[in-house]
Amino acid sequence: MFVTVRYLSVIREITGTREEVIEISDGGTVDDILQTLSRKYGKAFQRMIRSGRDLRGLKIIYFIDGKNIENLDGFKTPVHNESELVLIPPVAGG
Repeated sequence: MFVTVRYLSVIREITGTREEVIEISDGGTVDDILQTLSRKYGKAFQRMIRSGRDLRGLKIIYFIDGKNIENLDGFKTPVHNESELVLIPPVAGG
């Protein structure tokens, strides 16, 4: 199945793109998408994702089909053909 992934801010800088369509196995989850992307984009992406896996802190926010995965099944949230995952890194500033 095919899933659209949208990248914002620093994650966009790591991937070099605003969005892409990736293919994952039927029955895949948000975690499966992140594993696929980690293999594709390497260590910088992996570090960003690893630091953003704690859903309770100031971390990356993950939306699947417009819903925060924190309100669903977390990283085990299932995705469907033509789902959209948005990765939003924390905003910092002064």
